[in-house]
Amino acid sequence: MESELDLLLGTAINSLVKLEAALFLHSRPGSALAPHDISVHLRRPVSEVTAALDELSQSQLIERFPFGTGRHVVYGPTEDSHVGALLDLLYERYNGDSESRSRVVRQTLRAQ
Repeated sequence: MESELDLLLGTAINSLVKLEAALFLHSRPGSALAPHDISVHLRRPVSEVTAALDELSQSQLIERFPFGTGRHVVYGPTEDSHVGALLDLLYERYNGDSESRSRVVRQTLRAQ
């Protein structure tokens, strides 16, 4: 699983905003949030967060749901158990000690 996580950080999660968005949604099981709400929490522009969310949903790391008449979308954590396990491991690394967090950030930034 470690090698899969390393690959994930080098491909689908290749920016800090994607890392933050994936971990934010992963930590909220059962949630469905609008890009604006996520951007407020991450303190990043909505356009930047929306682009990251779209890419994460295309990579099947999060779920994208139409809302209302379909003009709006909300995002939530994936229900895929394997992806969930990978994100659990990533969450533990990122929220562990400062050295572990630094390694995750460096891996993410290397991919840019």
